[in-house]
Amino acid sequence: MTFTPADLDLSPEAAARFDSYLSQVRAALAGTGDVNPGEIEADIREHVENELHAAPRPVPLAALDAVLTKLGPPSQWGTTNDPTLLHRARHLFRERLLAARAGTVERAKRVRFTLWNGPEDWRLAYLAFGVFALGALTMIVFPIALVVSYILARAGLAVAAEKGIALGAGRKWLLYPPVVLVNLVLLIALVVWPVAAAGITGREVAASAHRIENFDRPDPVPRNAREMRDAQSRQEWKDRVASQVEEDRKLLAMIPANPRWAPLVAALFVGFGAFALWWAVLGSVTATFPLSTRAVFHPLCNSFEPRHGRWVAVACVVLLIPWGAAVYDIIAALV
Repeated sequence: MTFTPADLDLSPEAAARFDSYLSQVRAALAGTGDVNPGEIEADIREHVENELHAAPRPVPLAALDAVLTKLGPPSQWGTTNDPTLLHRARHLFRERLLAARAGTVERAKRVRFTLWNGPEDWRLAYLAFGVFALGALTMIVFPIALVVSYILARAGLAVAAEKGIALGAGRKWLLYPPVVLVNLVLLIALVVWPVAAAGITGREVAASAHRIENFDRPDPVPRNAREMRDAQSRQEWKDRVASQVEEDRKLLAMIPANPRWAPLVAALFVGFGAFALWWAVLGSVTATFPLSTRAVFHPLCNSFEPRHGRWVAVACVVLLIPWGAAVYDIIAALV
């Protein structure tokens, strides 16, 4: 019959001592072909059990040491020819490898148990990070994995909040990556989208400048039938865009910059106004609904207060006053 330290009901110190003794016995028997190490180990366990049957439980270290002393040193269990250093090293390496594999399997079992049977807040944290990591490693399914992990992470945060659980550093590392990434993208898009207005304005002004330059380009004297047809087509084009070119001239005249720099100046001017106007609206809305702001952009805006939104709104309104006056002058000049 084979006994384990648990079967023998040893104290933790005695169990560690017994395991060490058996490891030394296995090392002493390494490389011997005429002895079965398993049988020797089973005999030792059975002998120890018989000797300790009357000992108090759990068996203290002193009682076990007395039995092992009677058995003698572990090296005596080897053959008369000691195993070589290579055999001992190979045996020890095998023992370490088996122990490492057993530890890995045990940790995997604990993770699986946590995922399926553990507390819901931890289970959601592991699932959220697992899906996020899978998407990051494969990249092919990253958009879908990001959405799924974001939903799982927000659910984990909601469960922790409902139970009044304070998120520790470990749980934050599991829950925050998908949440922070998605919220950061949304926040950047929400804040900087007015740059599109600046880009459109710059492109339109550049088109106006190019149209004026093309309109004012001198026409060469046609020297053959083909050039005459080209000149006629160009004249028809000039007749069509003449009114538009006049509007373009008025527009460029309102921009206090060299025509070459006019698109950039116009883009900066319109972009500044668009940013100020949008941030004024954004500041007012977030100041009115601070709880929603913190909830949507958790954890990036956890410290957001209504006064922050009001400060942004007031500052942007002040900046909009001179900008609006300049826009009024431009519109009046164009009309």
